[in-house]
This record gives sequence, C-alpha cells and structure tokens, in this order.
Amino acid sequence: MAATISVARLTRPSRLLDAAAAEHASAAQVTTQMDAQQRALAILRGNWHGAAAGAAAANAEQQLTQQRVLVTKLHGYADALQFGGTNLSALRTQILAMSAQAASLGGIVSDDGTVTPNGTNRLMTPAVSGAYTTVLKAMLTQFDAVDESTAQALRTALTSPPPQFTWTDADLYEGDPSGADINQDGVGDCYLTATMGAIAHANPQAIRDRINYHPATGEFDVTLWDGRQWRHIAVTQADIDANIAGRGGSGVDTPNPGVVDRNAALWPAVLESAYAKMKAPAEGITGIESGLTPPALQALTGNNGDWIFPATEWFTTQHIDTQITEAMQNNQPVMLSTSVLGGDLASQHVYAVEGITGTGSDATVTLRNPWGADDGPAVIQARLGDLIGTNPPGGLGLGPTGMINIGRM
Repeated sequence: MAATISVARLTRPSRLLDAAAAEHASAAQVTTQMDAQQRALAILRGNWHGAAAGAAAANAEQQLTQQRVLVTKLHGYADALQFGGTNLSALRTQILAMSAQAASLGGIVSDDGTVTPNGTNRLMTPAVSGAYTTVLKAMLTQFDAVDESTAQALRTALTSPPPQFTWTDADLYEGDPSGADINQDGVGDCYLTATMGAIAHANPQAIRDRINYHPATGEFDVTLWDGRQWRHIAVTQADIDANIAGRGGSGVDTPNPGVVDRNAALWPAVLESAYAKMKAPAEGITGIESGLTPPALQALTGNNGDWIFPATEWFTTQHIDTQITEAMQNNQPVMLSTSVLGGDLASQHVYAVEGITGTGSDATVTLRNPWGADDGPAVIQARLGDLIGTNPPGGLGLGPTGMINIGRM
C-alpha cells in the first residue's frame, strides 16, 4: 500500500530503533554464552578422553555452530531495524513538517500529498502549491521505498543462509593437529613451523585453543602472545589465499603450482599467517623468514621455555637425555636447532623432537623435519650422542645441535 501522510503520522519508527537495540543485546547475550561454552569445551577436551569425550565435544561444537548462525541472524535483523528506524524517523519528521507548513500558508493538503490553494491566502499560489505537492509526493514515495527495503532486509536476515566462504573451520583439522600437518615449502621459517609441529605433537588441544572461526565474517580469530598480552589477530580469507600462493607451512599448498589439497589441514597456514601479521604486518609471510624458536614458542604458548646449549655444557652435566624424556612425558614441546655443523641433518635448520628411547649418549631421538616428505624423510631417528657431540674426537658438545628449546605448557 502506498504511503500517505496519515500513515506517516501514525507510524512510530523510533520503536524500530528500540527493537534494534534489543536484538543487538540478545546477540551479545548469546555471544557471552558461547564464550562460556568455548571455555567449558576446552576444559572438557583437556580432562576427558575417549569415544564418549569425542562425541560430547562434537555435539558441543555443533551447538556452537548453530549459535554462531543465530548471532549472525540477530545482528542482521538488528541492522535492518536500525536502518528502517533511522531513515523512516527522519522522513516522518520532514513529511509532517512540510504538510503543516503548506497548511499554514493556506494550502489544502490531501492525504496523498497533493496541495491545492484554498483561495484565502495569496501566498499559496498554484505554483507554490505545485512545488509543495512535488516535494511531499517525493518524500512519501521515499517513505514507502524505505519501508519496503526494511521489510525485505528483515525477511533476508531471518531466512537467508549464512554466507559461504572458501575456508571454514571444517578445513582446519584432519583429526587431531599433529606435526605431520606441517609442510614448510616456500618460506624459510623452520623455527616457527617446527615449533608449531612440536606443540601439536605435545598437546593438540593447545593448537585448537589458539584458533576460533567466525562464520559470519569468514575470519579466523587467532590468539597470540605479543610479549605483553594475549592479542587477537584476524586472519582473513585473503590472508589464507596469500599463504597458499606463497607456499607457506601447511600441506594445503602442494608442490604443483596452483594445485590445492583440500584434504590437508589448514591450521598451520592460519597460525603462520597470524604470526606474520603480528611480527611483520606490512610484509606478509616472507617477512618472518629466519628466526629462533624462543620467540615463536612465546607467541604460541606465552613463554619462551628453557634452552640447552650443548656447546657450552658437557652432556654428562646437563643430562640432556633426562630433560628430553621428562619433557616428552609431560607433554612439553621440544625443538632442536642445528648449527653450521649439520652433519647428517640440514645445517641451520630446526626440527621438532617427537620422542626419545633409551638413556645416555646411546638414546635414540625421533625428529620431524618441517619440510615434510617433499625433501627426504619427514621423520628421522638419530643417536643423541651424535646429535650433541659426545665423542672426544669430535669435541664435547660440538655436534650438529646448536640449541634445544623445551617449552612449558
């Protein structure tokens, strides 16, 4: 039905603004509930394991997904109400003021906005009444259009599905996060990718706790320690695409240019992109090439851990075998950085330590190369004594290992 002056007079657009505020408040309340559920889910995963725990976690994730969709709809509904209330209120004020002014000048104002002279006031000439008619009818038409746009926006907000994005939380993991998900290709940030792999091996949930996904925006919210506080960093769809194009630390980008493996886990690309945005915001992932494990460990866990330098202390006094064993037992990440004396390992490279068996110099250490299987074996086993240099001919502490970094979780 076409808008009329009486319709404009009877409407109360300010109530739309009140309703918009209420919808935003409802969305905020659901968001608060979601935050509490996220914390409860993290506790559940950390303290309950097995099939029943997996089923409970999956159900909780499904509920969280439904709530995210609800929050998106509530905000969309509120935005539509806000648009209608703001614009209709302004038009209503103008229509009523213009019609009152035309009447005071001696015009007869019809409900459809037509103004005619009453013959008693010489100011209200046919030309003036025609001008008033043109303006009033235009505003009524606009009032009608805004009303319809608001109604359509409300219908869309209530019925439209959530937006579709190329990358979602469904792409993050293939089972539990693990070091096998890492595949460092085109970026020289082994210190970071090896640290991510070591953390995933030690405590997969620690990786999950770093990343949240917002289906309304398609952004991944990554929480990293910036040296003073935990900081939320938004990783966009474009950031992910850039990481894949730059052959970052995930297996999503394959050795074949332009070919994407949708079955590979996305989380390494998300964390790597977030780290680059925090450390080198203007350069992208190429800005984080070359570095040490302690800063990467601190960004991901909040502390830079403990350091062992075999070159400065003899193996017999440091008990490196015991420290690595205890770290493995306590689910702590361990990274081994090589010096220029790489030996059988790549020189000036970083490996994630995934296990140790035996004791002393003859203990066998399991290392994972963040390069993955694209360049030699992904998993390597080596004698600890050969790694740190316990043979007097080679010099005590003068093996391939430059530093071992053990994180505290």
